[in-house]
Amino acid sequence: MMAGSTQGVVAERTTSSSAPFRGPEIVIRPAAPSLGVDVRELWRYRHLLLSLVERNVRMQFDAMHLGFLWACARPVLYVIVFSWIRHLSDARIGVDIPYPLYVYSGMIVWWYILDATRGASNALRADASLMTKIYYPRIFAPVVPVIAGLTNLGISLVPMAIMLVWYGIHPGWYLLMLPLVLLQCMALVLGLGLVFASLSIEYRDWDRLLYFSLYLGMFVSPVIYAPSMIPEEWRAVYTLVNPMAGTLLAFRSAFFDPFPFPWPAWLLSSGWSAFVLALGIWMFRRTEIQFADKL
Repeated sequence: MMAGSTQGVVAERTTSSSAPFRGPEIVIRPAAPSLGVDVRELWRYRHLLLSLVERNVRMQFDAMHLGFLWACARPVLYVIVFSWIRHLSDARIGVDIPYPLYVYSGMIVWWYILDATRGASNALRADASLMTKIYYPRIFAPVVPVIAGLTNLGISLVPMAIMLVWYGIHPGWYLLMLPLVLLQCMALVLGLGLVFASLSIEYRDWDRLLYFSLYLGMFVSPVIYAPSMIPEEWRAVYTLVNPMAGTLLAFRSAFFDPFPFPWPAWLLSSGWSAFVLALGIWMFRRTEIQFADKL
């Protein structure tokens, strides 16, 4: 059987009594479309996952002498534009920290979400040539951009650290929550990537929907403004239906000492992340068997 037709399969070894001198045979059967993930199989292929992540990072920075600057240029330019607009309008944003710092901290998280989600949703087509040649856990394809995207996020933290020193703001004890906040954000991104990867394998229209939704989401999430600007009677609904609200506020709280940690909003975002991730895994497992035929 061709390696390309073993998408979403489970292999087991058997021995043949009629041919005692033959080696063990590999029997391939389809995996059940469920939430079950073979952790032992993922662990066996961990070195391949690390190699794919390294390849993804190298592809972003190869032949670019200013790779560090390009990773920071996009959020910095947006901060300049939004700060200039606010200076002209003298608008109230509802936060007690410097506006450039507030916007930059939100932008770097949002660009990670946008790039990693789009990378995860397009990963199946990007790795089609590899998938049709060898077998490995197919869920690695969308996982790789989610992990590799942390490189740009980490680089973008360097200018933010400089801004923290410039404005005299320092992190507090909530900095210890940063790993959990990042894990929650990665779970949400991976879940969205799995959902749209499963949908777009058949129809490319879903790619367009994801693209526009992510850009629109920047303006309906607390990236350039604070939730306190929203009328009080609508804030609870806003936090409930927007899974990114708690994530962005929790990320800022980890770095800005005067910024309170939004426990209710972040727990709601964590619930959304768990739901979207479970839905994404379920949809991915259902369509996994068809990858070789659709790619």
